[in-house]
Formats: sequence, C-alpha cells, structure tokens
Amino acid sequence: MADQIKEPKDLRYRRLYFPNAEHLVFDTTRKGFVPLPIVLRKLMRHLTAPEFRVLAYLYMRVSKYGICYPTQQEIAYELGLEGTKNLAPYIRKLEAKNLISTHVAMGKKFFLVHDPRHGIRHLIDAGAIGPEELEEINHLCIDLGQEQFARKPAPEPCEPPVNSVSI
Repeated sequence: MADQIKEPKDLRYRRLYFPNAEHLVFDTTRKGFVPLPIVLRKLMRHLTAPEFRVLAYLYMRVSKYGICYPTQQEIAYELGLEGTKNLAPYIRKLEAKNLISTHVAMGKKFFLVHDPRHGIRHLIDAGAIGPEELEEINHLCIDLGQEQFARKPAPEPCEPPVNSVSI
C-alpha cells in the first residue's frame, strides 16, 4: 500500500471553502512577485489608505495557497485600531473591488487574497481605469513578462431593425 501524503491544511480549507480558487490567487513561484505583488502598486491610487492597510496586512498573512484566517480582533490589534467596528466596511470594499473573497465557516472568517490583476481587470471593466493609465499598467506587465490587459470593447451601436417605423 502506497504512503499517502497528507494534503496541507490551508490547501484543504481553500479547496473546501473556495472551489476553483487556483486562478484567483497569485503564484509566488512566478516572476513579478516580491513581498507584495509588484503590479499592486498600479492599484494603490484606487484604494483608500485604510483599504490598502487591510489588503497589505492580508497579503502578509496569506499562506502559499492564498488563504488566511486572522480574527477581526487580531487584524484590528495589529493595525493599531481602537476596535473592529471600522474594519468590516473596508473588508467589504476590498471584496467589491475583486481583491479578496471571504467565507465564514467553523466560527472563522476565511480570506482568499486574489492576485491584484483581478482587481485591475474589475476596474478596467468598470471604466475606472482610462486609456493612459491602462497603457502604464501594460508597460509594467511587459517589464514583468506578464500578460497585458485588453481594454473592454465598446458596446456595438444599436441600430433599429430594418422594418421598423420611426415616429
């Protein structure tokens, strides 16, 4: 009987609570990642200072599987906050910007920290990143040997049907 290698706990949690998460977390074995992903600097202007602090904290807590589960009290304490009441809105804003996902289970809040490229893609699609900023981001992607971002195509103009009558 072959010895079975036990799957790491964080990988088990990620598979259980964040199915198909492999494409959402950054791969630390690829070029372009230092203590924080390099491309994150292109998102900083789109984050408030408290949002960035929470996101940077989560990046520093994630395992190699892109998941962590600090308590809100722990986060607040380590960020030097007076309490947790102001933390939840920033977590929700980071989720809305497609930078993290959360899942509550077993009395814990699990955080899946996304590759910042998902947040950039979200901002491009929302129209928050204009052509000039997109060009700067793509220059950085070229330097890092990463795939460039395409601009979301403009919607096709709507033409009236051939047999329509204008009034």
